[in-house]
Amino acid sequence: MNKYRVVKDLQGGEFGMGRDYTAEEWLEQAVEWRDSDGWEDDEREEYTKFWEQRIKDGKEQELIDYIAETWQLEFEKVKGE
Repeated sequence: MNKYRVVKDLQGGEFGMGRDYTAEEWLEQAVEWRDSDGWEDDEREEYTKFWEQRIKDGKEQELIDYIAETWQLEFEKVKGE
């Protein structure tokens, strides 16, 4: 099982740091961040279903790349348990 870690907050802070999460866990985190950023609630289910399917299709790196771009983060893959 792959896990991903934020190794750099490109905005100079510590945002997202200190977490080794699977793609599924990063999706949950992204939904929380979207909510706190005030994104539309009516898009949450569609957004979640879209990314859950991408993960099932073996395209979890697309989610990680999306999160990295959206929240200005740099990730690295780490060995999971």
